[in-house]
Order: sequence, then structure tokens, then C-alpha cells
Amino acid sequence: MDIKASNPLRLNQHDVARLPRRYLFLLLTLYIAAGLTWRDLWRQEAGSFGIMLTMAQGGVSDWIYPNVAGLYSTTFGPLPYWIGAVFIRLFSFIMSPFNSAQFAIACQGALSAYLLWLGVYRLGKRDELQPQRLAFGGEPSPTDYGRMLADSAVLLLVATYGVAAHTHDTSEGATVLLVCMMWLCGAISALERPAKGRWLWSLGFAGMGLTLPFTLFIFFIFTTLGVLFFTHWRENSLHVTPVVIAIGLLTPAIWFFNMAQNPEFFLNWRSNQHFTPLSADNVTFFGRNFFVFTWPIAPLGLWCIWRWRSRWSNPMMVLGVLLLLTPLGHLIISGQRFDASMLMFVPGFVLLAPFGLATLNRGRANIIDWFSLLTFSTLLLLVWMFWIAAWTGFPTQLTRNIFKLAPNFQMEFKWWPFSIAVLVSLGWLLILNWRARFQPRALWKAVALSSSGLVMIWVLLATLIMPWLNYTRSYSEAGKALTSNIPSEVSCVRAIDLPANIRGAMYYYANVPFVPERSEFAKVNCPYVLTQESTLKLNTPIKNTSSVQLHNQTWKVIWTGERVSERGNALILLRQ
Repeated sequence: MDIKASNPLRLNQHDVARLPRRYLFLLLTLYIAAGLTWRDLWRQEAGSFGIMLTMAQGGVSDWIYPNVAGLYSTTFGPLPYWIGAVFIRLFSFIMSPFNSAQFAIACQGALSAYLLWLGVYRLGKRDELQPQRLAFGGEPSPTDYGRMLADSAVLLLVATYGVAAHTHDTSEGATVLLVCMMWLCGAISALERPAKGRWLWSLGFAGMGLTLPFTLFIFFIFTTLGVLFFTHWRENSLHVTPVVIAIGLLTPAIWFFNMAQNPEFFLNWRSNQHFTPLSADNVTFFGRNFFVFTWPIAPLGLWCIWRWRSRWSNPMMVLGVLLLLTPLGHLIISGQRFDASMLMFVPGFVLLAPFGLATLNRGRANIIDWFSLLTFSTLLLLVWMFWIAAWTGFPTQLTRNIFKLAPNFQMEFKWWPFSIAVLVSLGWLLILNWRARFQPRALWKAVALSSSGLVMIWVLLATLIMPWLNYTRSYSEAGKALTSNIPSEVSCVRAIDLPANIRGAMYYYANVPFVPERSEFAKVNCPYVLTQESTLKLNTPIKNTSSVQLHNQTWKVIWTGERVSERGNALILLRQ
């Protein structure tokens, strides 16, 4: 076989120049910290955080049967909530429960980045993935080449908007990514260090069983078995397979067995495990959001598959393609879309993407550079324009839109956030100057702008726009107002048609004593009811109503409140 046709890599030492460690660590620190500071509990994460808080403040049954203040939650396994609850118990004496849960998310994000770096580094040093030998020498050493790939993989992970959006709140995304990276790094390590790699692989596999929806875990069982008995892993299968299968399957089985002891929870859980045809709505959703969610790893990952197609049997292609086919197969066969569905495609793409990046010529790499430069520079100007408009009232139309979405919002000036925003903006200009003046040849320079630009925007949102975001996305004000309207001696409030996220937010902010949504509590007579305006289907606005009819009884309206972005569907507290 022609060597050039089989090996798409032709690199020299300049292409694998070392990425400064200080830059990488600073970038990761800003990336992880941004979005986890100066922030209130937002609606989309309030349900999962409510489960963590319930576990931390509850008993053993709350740890076995995840619930939001008595409302069962069965979409994901319990591991994400266990981790958050442990951190709440450990650190709540020095920080709030929400900040403790955020710290858990930050630690999981840092560990995921490290495992990705380690896995790609070890994979990049393998003989079958090395660049062509040059006629007069000068090709990179396996260590330098592996380090360049690992650095690029972390930069690509940081540059992916979908990862940042799903791993910077107290939902399940950070744990989903962590267990996938444990599985991936363990599988790669087992190639050369089976005695050590099998333990990390088995923990990642068990973590999948305790985190992912059960139907998706079934697909990963077949994927794991396929990898274990593939050519590259077969040599050590006697040492690796028993440990991976035993720990990976028995650990989730223990939870499944205990979970099945509660018939009501088990029936609820089983109703979420189904196989139905993929709906047109899901196809439309993925078609509309997939490219934005997975840029730039998806194009580079697909390019890698094309360029390495003649060497499809190498470990990089095997793992990367299987990690893409597994969630794709689950989506097509089960028709099940959950909050982290698109996040499941990230491990496969982020493994393939640095190897695809290594095969890009300079012209194609510059496309990524220019796209990042124009996109993030434009976003930089828009964020600062938003902040200036909120303070000065100019431009008029933008100011009108800002306060239309957030009536009565008052901007607060704080020196620390403002100073950080200025420094980060200047840092972006310095990076652009470096890129234009020095024209670096290192392969990672193609994604340095993408990762730096996304982190820059992330930090600006966390510093300049965060007060406005908190005002429009948090139930903090509604929760504080509700607290004063529920007498301290009340021990029972029934929620009617109240979503899990609102239930979790009110449990955290107002410490509402919700009655559990279980059959044995169905006949408990609670003097208070918390519901939404849409549930009552009133003919007149709730603000003009003093009493309502609910379940053939008359209830007095005690309090109404709403999040400013949900006007027209107020929360309502009723008293019998």
C-alpha cells in the first residue's frame, strides 16, 4: 500500500511547537470559573439542584430514590446528584449549598479536561498514529506529537459552545462528560497499561450505568464489549475484561436492585425507558442546533474520519467512531431526547478532532482562524454595547429591548467584575496582535483563537451581563417574597402541576415544606397549595382575583409572583 495514501500526516518540529503551559492553565481556570461565579440558581438547573439539596438534607431513601422535595426524578441515574450532595454536606459550612454544588461542577470539569488530555496524549504516542518519516529527518518525536494533540484536544473542548452550555450549571451535564472521559481514558490506557487502565475504564463504565438513561447505557454495554474484544484490546482481554465487566455492570446493578424495591419509583422509572421511532420534532431540533452545539469539533471530527479512512482499524478511529455511533444508534432506535443528548456526541468528536486538525493544510486552518476572529470580535462589541446601553440608554432601540425583557431592572456597578471584563477584552486584542504579527506554524494555533474567544465571551457574560441574566433567569426574588407569605408553623404545602425546576427553586429559596408526590400522601389535607396560573385556566388575570375554584373547593389567593421572563404564568399560593 502506498504510504502517503495510508498515512495522511506529514509534519515537522515547527508544527508541534509547545503550547505555553501558563496560557493553557489560565484559559482553563477562566473557562471553569466563568459562569460559576456571581450567579444565582437559574430555572434550567433548579430541578437537578433540588435533588442534590434533598439528598444532602434527607435520609437514605432520598439517596436511593432521587427526588425534588418529594417529586421523583427518573430520567438520569443518581450519580450526578450524589456528587453534588456530597459536596453540599462537605462545604456548606463555608459556602451556600448552591455554591457547594457549583464547586462540584468545577471539580468535575477540571478532571474531565485532565482525563481528555491524558487519553489523547497516550493515544498520540502510539506507533500506528505517528506522522510520516521525512526524507531528511525533522519529523516530530512521539512525545512532542502526542503533547500537541492533547493540548489541541483540550483547546477544542474549551472552544465548543455546547460543552460550556451544559457543563457550567448544576445539572447532569458535567457528570455525563466526566464518566465518558473516564471510560475513554481508561480504554486508551488499557492498551499499554492494562493493570492500571482497567480500573479507570471500569469506573467510567460503572459511572455511565449510574448516570445515563438506562436505554443509552444498554447501547454502551454493547459498545464496551465490542471494544474489549477488538484486535487492539484482545491481547490483554484476560486481564482487562473481567474487571471492566464485573465493576461496570455489578455497580449499577446494585442500585437497580435497591431501586426496584420501591414499586412506585420503579414504575415511574420504567415508564421513561422506551423505544419509539425518532419523531420529526427531534430531527428538526438536532438539525437546527447540532452544528452550533458541536462547532468546531464536529467538522474536524468528520474530516478526520475522511482522511484516516484507509486506516479505519487503528484505536483512534475505533474509539472515535464507536463513540459517535452509540448515541446516534440510541437516538434513532429509542427516539429518546434528553437534556444532554447532544453532549453525548462530544467524546467521539473531541477524540477525533485533534487528529483531523493535524491533517489540515494551512488554508483550511486559516478558515477556522478567520471565522473565530470575526465571530468573537463581533460578539465582544455586542456585549459591551449591551452593557453601555443598559447604563446610558444609547442605542435607544437596544435599551428598549433590554428593559422590555427585564422591567424595573436596575444595573449595579461593581469594580471587580468590570476590571476583569476590561482585562479579558484587552487580552483578546493581544491574542489577535500575536496571531497577526508572528504567524505561528504550530497546529494548535488554528483553535487557539476559538478557545480564547469563547472563554472571553464567557467571562464577559459572567461579569458585565450576569446581573441582567440573574434578574431574568432566577427565582430568587419570587422565592424570597414567597417566604414571607407562608407561616413558619405550616408543615404541608401541596404542589399542583408544578414543574420540577420551579419546585426545586422554591424548596431552596423559600424552604417550602412540599408534601411528597406519592400515593401514601395523596389524601393528606394541606391547607396551602402552590400552583401556576396556567393550571387554573382563569378568565380574568390572577391579580384581579381574590379566590379561585380548585378541585371543587374554594381557595383564597394569598400571594402571586413570577419570573420577569414568564409574565402571564404567575406562581400562585392558595389557602383553603
